Amino acid sequence: MSPSVAQGFTKSLAMTVLSEIGDKTFVAAAILAMRYPRRHVLSGCLGALIVMTILSAVVGWAAPNLLSRKWTRHITTILFLGFGQWSPRDAFKDGWEAGELATVEKERVVFFQCFGTLS
Repeated sequence: MSPSVAQGFTKSLAMTVLSEIGDKTFVAAAILAMRYPRRHVLSGCLGALIVMTILSAVVGWAAPNLLSRKWTRHITTILFLGFGQWSPRDAFKDGWEAGELATVEKERVVFFQCFGTLS
């Protein structure tokens, strides 16, 4: 029994919304919306989301059809573990440039001035 289009759409939408809220791209879109017309920022974000969703669906369809399920599972497991190790290492690396840290702090201050307190 194959899932319906509505079920696939609903699950994809829910996963995208849950994974994107609070993400750095969410904060970047909020900052862009402060500086540029909101309509343009929304159009750009929605366009990028649509393109990424289509690409993900194509890869999700193609991978199991081109490779056996066994190899697909092995490859996804390796990628998941690789990104799982890469993300914390990237977040806590010691070699941050002073300019990058200052930019992040400035964006944080601007974001919280518009949306809440710094505490």
